[in-house]
Amino acid sequence: MKILIADDHPRRYERLIGRLGELGVERKDITLAPSANDARASMENTSFDLLLLDVLLPKWPEGDASPANSLDLLLELHEGEGLQRPRRILGITGDVQLVESAREEFASWTWSIVQYSESNEEWSSRVLQCAKYILKELAKPEASPRFGVDLAVVCALPSPELDEVLRLPWHWSSPRPLDDVTFVHDGFLEVEGRKITVAATAAPRMGMVATALRSSAVINLLRPRLLAMCGICAGVEKKVNLGDVILADPAWDFQSGKRVRDKGNSQFSMAPHQLYASTSVRSHLEQIRSDQTALAQIALDYGIDASGLTRLVIGPMASGSAVLADGGVIKEIKDQHRELVGVEMEAYGLYAAAHSTSMPQPQAFVLKGVCDFADPDKDDKHQRYAAYASARVLGLLMSRFGAHLLN
Repeated sequence: MKILIADDHPRRYERLIGRLGELGVERKDITLAPSANDARASMENTSFDLLLLDVLLPKWPEGDASPANSLDLLLELHEGEGLQRPRRILGITGDVQLVESAREEFASWTWSIVQYSESNEEWSSRVLQCAKYILKELAKPEASPRFGVDLAVVCALPSPELDEVLRLPWHWSSPRPLDDVTFVHDGFLEVEGRKITVAATAAPRMGMVATALRSSAVINLLRPRLLAMCGICAGVEKKVNLGDVILADPAWDFQSGKRVRDKGNSQFSMAPHQLYASTSVRSHLEQIRSDQTALAQIALDYGIDASGLTRLVIGPMASGSAVLADGGVIKEIKDQHRELVGVEMEAYGLYAAAHSTSMPQPQAFVLKGVCDFADPDKDDKHQRYAAYASARVLGLLMSRFGAHLLN
């Protein structure tokens, strides 16, 4: 159980903290915040079970205390999106008149006020009763799962795709089993003082089915906030260049539909179902797309001429169940979406797993580097760079915007 005490008089909680310890609440799980902004910073990165909120709180440490600062924080918790909402909130004040004036405001949000007193322990007994209630709730089996790891990366192949993800400087560990068939590498990075946890794995084989099954297992066992795929794809010539990285948005199964017969002729009737990448991730990648210097550095770090490499392209990507080596097939797929920029075998499977899971659902996105144009004369010489570039764009996204995406 985690408790946040937002009060500029922390000494009056010493006995209460001792009594909470008798209930099993460890001291390390109790955070003291002397101002509204300190409390706000704590709730950006931590989910608390109970918030004890001084009704008369300064905005900054050593500042002037005012009920407006506490009420603004209360409003932000209910109306905003940047803070993690506590399970329960209790207002605390020793001012009798302030109790009455603030009671209606707290009641409008269904929270109550406890009147602090140095002369008796009734106020702390009410807090302890609330803590006991929360502890009983926490002891029950979870009605629904909570988020776990911050970022999970699923690749279609161990090499070169997972290999390049594991070359990101994210403190990777040796693989560990999640179950009998799923192994992951754990890692982490630090962004803006926050530790972002990562897990990476590869599907047992290429294709939408294998990716969907591996993604579902990762979601159920790790509950990631962000679910990403890095790897390689075929590009649509004249829309993208070799070495470009594509954010698949939207993705669909280009082989979905049925074959019908009309006047003796067999014809395929298409029925594409499109799924989209995370809107938040897309907006941040749009910012990276305009930073040509950072993208050119990806190529320079690989040891090649940066002219023309690497661009970040955001657009439709079609998934199929077979490797394409016929440029003419891409022309047929373009009939399903005239803005098509890439074709591969997995993106729709990952999006389908993320969109169909129970709450909380991860923000899903697929980044793939262009290694060929699905033509008969294609070779594999660009696969390593394409896998490298997609992983590096993921690294750029997380280093710049990871903390914001997770908040």
